[in-house]
This record gives sequence, structure tokens and C-alpha cells, in this order.
Amino acid sequence: MAGAHTSSDDFDDEFLTCPICLSLYEDPKLLPCFHTFCRKCLEGVANSSGGTRFKCPECRTDVVLPSPAFSGGVNKLKSNFYINKLLDFRKLRQSETSRVQCQMCESHTQAAAVCGDCIKMLCNNCVTAHRNTKELQHHSIITLYDLENPTARSRYVRQIHCPKHKDQRMNFYCEPCQCLVCIYCTVDDHRAGKNHDPKELETVAPKYRDSIKSQMKKMEAVISQIKQTVENLDKNLTATAENCDQEKKNIQQHYKKLISKLQQEEQEMITKVDRVKRNRKDELIREKEEMNRELQKTNEGLAFCKNTLDRDNKTELLLLRQQMEERLKQLVSQQTGNTNRSLEGRTKVTFQPCSLSQVSGGSLSVFAGFIIDVQEPAVESLPCSVTVTTNTADLTGGDVTPQIEVTSPQGKTTLIQTTAHSSPPLAAGKGQTSRVWRVWGAGKGQTSRDRRVWGGVWKPRASGKHSLRVCMGGRTDLGSLTVDVGSNNPVLRFGQKGSQQGQFDSPIDVAVRGDRLYVADTYNHRVQVFDLSGKFCHCFSTTTNSVGLAVQTDGTIVVRSGKEVKKFSPSGKLLHKFPLGEYCTEPYDLAVQREGRVVVADPGKHSIFLFEADGTLVKQVGGQGEGEGQFNKPLFVCVDIEDNIIVADKRDHCVQVFDKNLNFKHKFGQKGRQPQDMWGPSGVSADSRGNIVLANIGGVTDGVVHSVKLQVFCPDGTWVSTITCDGDKLNLPHGVAVTEDGHVFVADYQDNCIKKYRYM
Repeated sequence: MAGAHTSSDDFDDEFLTCPICLSLYEDPKLLPCFHTFCRKCLEGVANSSGGTRFKCPECRTDVVLPSPAFSGGVNKLKSNFYINKLLDFRKLRQSETSRVQCQMCESHTQAAAVCGDCIKMLCNNCVTAHRNTKELQHHSIITLYDLENPTARSRYVRQIHCPKHKDQRMNFYCEPCQCLVCIYCTVDDHRAGKNHDPKELETVAPKYRDSIKSQMKKMEAVISQIKQTVENLDKNLTATAENCDQEKKNIQQHYKKLISKLQQEEQEMITKVDRVKRNRKDELIREKEEMNRELQKTNEGLAFCKNTLDRDNKTELLLLRQQMEERLKQLVSQQTGNTNRSLEGRTKVTFQPCSLSQVSGGSLSVFAGFIIDVQEPAVESLPCSVTVTTNTADLTGGDVTPQIEVTSPQGKTTLIQTTAHSSPPLAAGKGQTSRVWRVWGAGKGQTSRDRRVWGGVWKPRASGKHSLRVCMGGRTDLGSLTVDVGSNNPVLRFGQKGSQQGQFDSPIDVAVRGDRLYVADTYNHRVQVFDLSGKFCHCFSTTTNSVGLAVQTDGTIVVRSGKEVKKFSPSGKLLHKFPLGEYCTEPYDLAVQREGRVVVADPGKHSIFLFEADGTLVKQVGGQGEGEGQFNKPLFVCVDIEDNIIVADKRDHCVQVFDKNLNFKHKFGQKGRQPQDMWGPSGVSADSRGNIVLANIGGVTDGVVHSVKLQVFCPDGTWVSTITCDGDKLNLPHGVAVTEDGHVFVADYQDNCIKKYRYM
């Protein structure tokens, strides 16, 4: 609204109309946000707000009125000089058609000019009088004739007169008071001295003009950034729409395949049941025929004895007594065995549908006296309980213990060893599924002592459908179960890009001590502290980029910041620091031993350094290579409970272990695509049991993607498990830190967040 030059478009009614009353401005007042409204309109807004604070009707910016409140405060708002000037021009232009009369004399002559000092319309005679009167010669006048002349318009100024000295222009500016004053005020209320320094407007204005220009340049740069951000948002809007449309297609294709797979699986299940039905039918028919033959023999023997008794021949009875009694006992014994055998130990077909959360699939178990039960849900790399139950006493004799053969989705088989339970397991706890105890053929005379239960621990090493079978005594068809093992998704995620509490800018390292999690918030130049549920506790500045991070047993926080090692109190107070530049070229992560010695990894020199707590160098090991004690870009390092030093060698794709004095002990790991192989190992941490948790950043080689993953190894380097996830996947994991309850925190550098997984 405050343009630098006046154009004919500025004279139209729309430009000079108050947005509230929709009439021409009357005494236009300028708000701090540069929006203009009539004085009376603003008084109404202020009155309705009930105080001295209200929101701009145009942009909703908060406005605080100068005291006194309400009308007095609105009066003290600055007038919009530019609008007043345009209103004068408009009134002058309208004098051509509406015969606006002179407001200076009583001649009722048509106005032909306007005076910016008198704020009145003038006729030609009054214009002449102004120019011929010494006291009025300095007044700012523009005539109707000059109205189309840009130079004349720019010279016209609406003057402000001193409220105390009514006939005096305010041509001075008192900088300490930040207000306009007249010449009389400069010798009265604003006399030059300690508290006042009035100067002519021509002297002061250029300085503030330059200052405002400087601020405008900054604002123009901000506007440019905002425009770029808006363009990026537009691109993101387009990309989001395209992404969602594509993912919608992917979802539709996925569920088409899923439906097809379910239909195929359904048919396979039905075919299997039909095959069992045919086999059992033939078996049962043969058994029925055998039982009928046995029954016929029994009936014949019984009939012979009955007929003998009916004849009542004492000689015959006594002659055949012993033979008949022996035959009857034999038949009773045989048929009692047959009736007690009943259906005990026979195959039963049971369909076990999966939970809806698994979307597809189920399990069909064909039981030949053994029942397999798995604690649900089964999750990749985490232990779960497996039980084997039977009611078939003749299959469980001796000291033979059943085993469970597990076949992974990749076709690899492993055995789960079981041990006998003295009683059936208790009901499933929270998060488990309790299946019904299935009893088959518990005939008359059987007791619960016939039921036997074995248990074992299964740690699946991959997600997907696994086949479990009971094996014992050379038999592998004693019972089976299909289990869909889920992915090991994070149990907690928090953080996003930003600089506020709980936000991160490329977090690189994490550490755990007690019930606190410490995060090296790298480019925010700080360390943030959380509890183990991700709740923010406090933070402190490290001045420069914070990368490596460790916490001593006394709570001292040690940070590799820039090319220095800095030690902070638990509250974040700097206690001590020492430089690394004399020894290291590119220091990265660090670890701290129990006695306070500091271990630093330097990928630039392919070396590991050991320092005393005061910064004195103890030992350096390394050099680029693949031999013992040589490295290729080691980034992260940790110490275990015995102060052994564990190094993740990124480009040699291995882990090297040293004793507390940096003497080589052993190394393990190799580059490869198998779950136990490594690919770009980065963050490393050791728990109190000596287990080593390792993050791999993965990569792409010859067009083949090698997945990002977490791995768990025994202290000697034996592979335990690999953690991947199909949900909230890791993007670029860096530092890791383990907790005593079997969880690991991971700093996801690329996603600017922290993720928590269960690994034990």
C-alpha cells in the first residue's frame, strides 16, 4: 500500500477503501504489520477486544496499543502519510467534476490546489496569497495542473505540526527520544544535552534510510529462501501424490498376489487333508476287517462254550472244562487289549489358522501322538519357547528325548534339543497365544500320567514361514507345525529433523548409562539426554560438532567434539579437554575405559589411539592394510566389561579385538551377503555378558543391494543372530548402545531419529 511512486491506479476507490467499513479512509492509521484502517474502525476493534491487545483484521498479527487504552491508544498509532497524500490528490482531482470549493477563503470559488501544511483545498487566489505571504511561502502546495506531473507529486508532502506549537513543523528528530520535534521544542523540552540530541530531518534520515535498506536486503534474502521452500513444497506435493499413487498400485498388485497365494495355499491344504483321508481310510478299513475276524473267533469260542453248557452233559463238561477256561481267558485277554487300544496314538488332522495380523497362511498339523506348540509371536533373532506334548505312552518309553527339526524359508535345517518338563506349562502370558491341550484317545482307565511334555528354546534366524517337525527314534513324522516368524521391527522410535528439544540434525553416536540415553546431536552442536522410553530430560552445548560419545561410571560425559576430547559433568558443565590435532587427522568415535583412559578411532590415519585421561598418548596401533592390527577406515570403537577394545573396521568388513593395552587378541567377520557376513560395519557396542552388537550400513555393489542390518556375536566372534525389519527400516545406522534388559539403541543418521530394538 505504501508504494514509492504514485500512479493513476492509486487514485481508485478500491485502493483508498478501508477493508472494515468499505468506505474511503478517514484518518487512516497504520498498524505495526503495515496494514491500514480508519481510526474509528480500529477503535471499534479495540473496544470489542476488551483490552489494549487485538489482532489485525487483515493478517491476525497481535497489536498492542500505546497507552492509554482504546480510543486514546488508537490515536497514538502512526497515521498513514501516503494514504493521506493520495486522499488529497483524489479530492483535488474530483474538484474538476464536483466543484470542490476553496476551504481557505469565503469566495466559494472552485478549488484548484491543496496545501500539505494547512491540510485545506485552495482556490487560485489563495495559492497566489500563499506564494506572496512570507509566512506561507514554505508551505507544500500542489495544483490541479501539476497533479499529473510525477516530480510535482513527489515534492508534495503532508506536514506534521507540533501538538504543542501548532504553527510549527516538526522538522527535527530527537534520537534518544525517537520522536519528531519542532524548532521550539529543541530549545524547550528537547534541548541538546545528556538526554536529548535533536537533529534536522535531512541529517538523520539518510542514516535510517540506509539502515532500513540493509534490513530490506536481509528480508529479500529471506523471501528468496521462502520462495525456494514453497517451490520445494510444490515439488514435494507432486512427488507425494505420485508416490502415493504408485504405492496404491503396489498395494493392489501385492494383494492380488496375496489372494492368489492364499488360494494356492488353500488348495494345497485341502489336497493334503484329502491325501490323509484316503490313507487313513484304507488303514481303518483293514483294521476293521481284522477286528471283525477277531470278533468272529471270539463269538465262535463263546458259542462253543454256551452250547456245551446247554447240553448239560456232566462228563463232557468236566472233560472240556480246563480247555474251555483257558480259551476263554485267552479270548478275553486279546479283546481287552483291542478295546483298550481304542484310537490311541492314531493320526488326527487339525487345522490351525494364523492370526489376522499375519494376513495370510495358517498351519496344518498332522499329529501322530505328538503336539508342537510355539510361544507366539515368534520373532526373528529373539528366543521363544517351544513345547512337545504327547498322550501316547508306548511312544515315550525309555530315556529317548524328542527333537524338533526346523526348516527355514531358505531350506536350511536345524535341530532344537528339548528337556522333559515335570508338568504341563502354565497358561500363556501377556502377548502369547494359549492353544487348547489336544488329547486324542484317552480311553477308559487312562490317567494324566500318560501325558508327557518336553520344552526347548528356539531362536529363529530369519523371518518367514518355518516348518517344525518332531523327530524321535529315527522317525520324523510324529508331528508337524508351520510357524510364520515375524520381522524384528523397532519397539521405539523418536526424533525428527530440527533443532528443538527431542529433534536432531544428523545424530551420529549414542551411549547408555543406567536409566539414561545420551545422543550426540552432531550438527546442532550438543548432547541430548533422554530416559530409556525416549522422554527428553535435558541437553547441553558442545560448541562444535559432537560425534563420538561415551559416559563413565561416575556420570562424566566424554565427547569427541571437533579435534578435541571434552569432558562434561552430568549436568553439562565443561570439566576438562585435550586436543587431538597433534596425533589425529580425522578423529571419529571414542570410548572410555574404567580408569578413564580414552580410545579414539581415526579413519584418516587408519589407526586407533589410546590416551591417558589427561590427554597423554599411551599407544597408537594401525596403518592401512588387512593384517592383524591394521585397518581400513575404522569409524567406531567400544570397550567391554573387561576394558578390551573392540573396533569396527568399515572397509575391511570385520571386527578386531584388543586387550586393554591395545595388544591384538583376535578378529572375526568377512565381507559377504549371508546373515552372518558383514558389509560396512559401523556402530559397535558390548553388553555385560560380552555379546557384541554391530551395525552394518550396507551398500550397493554391481547393482546388488546389501541390506542395512544389526548383528549379534558372542565374545569370540561366533555369530548369534541378525536383526532386520520389514516395517520401520534402518536407513543409515551409526552409533549403537545396549541396555541391561536386552535392547539396543541405534542412531539413524539419515532419518534424524533414534530407534530401539530388542536383541536378546
